[in-house]
Amino acid sequence: MEEEKKLSNKAIEYINETYKRSWEDYRATHKRFDYLLITVDGAGVYLSLELMKYIADKGLDIPLIIKLSGVFLAMSIILNFLAQFFTFNVFHNVLKIEQAVAMDKPGGIEKFQKKISRYNFLSALLMWLSILSMIVGVIGLTIIIWKTF
Repeated sequence: MEEEKKLSNKAIEYINETYKRSWEDYRATHKRFDYLLITVDGAGVYLSLELMKYIADKGLDIPLIIKLSGVFLAMSIILNFLAQFFTFNVFHNVLKIEQAVAMDKPGGIEKFQKKISRYNFLSALLMWLSILSMIVGVIGLTIIIWKTF
């Protein structure tokens, strides 16, 4: 009996440590992905503005595709920031659940779980929209550069 209890405690400890490491890896990966997204978007917005300046200096009309690419890339940055806001709220509510469990007050956990579910959905939706917006912007810039230069 004592042997089974030790195994059970070791299994629970192992599961908790694995969960903790996985969660830390998930957050680190998410952070690196956000940096990449913001970097590509920022560079794309800069390139769009420089192309518009170059074309305007030549006295030519600025193609709509450059303007739209810049708008999509800027929109991607805004969507990413909104996704970050909702991700922050997910983590904030997870901490509230952990506090409730630690203080042995599980009564309000369901309310926090609903918020987590809602914020997680919004965060994922906005992140996918941000990625899609970035892809459209980059494709637009690629097309105009391919055709022009």
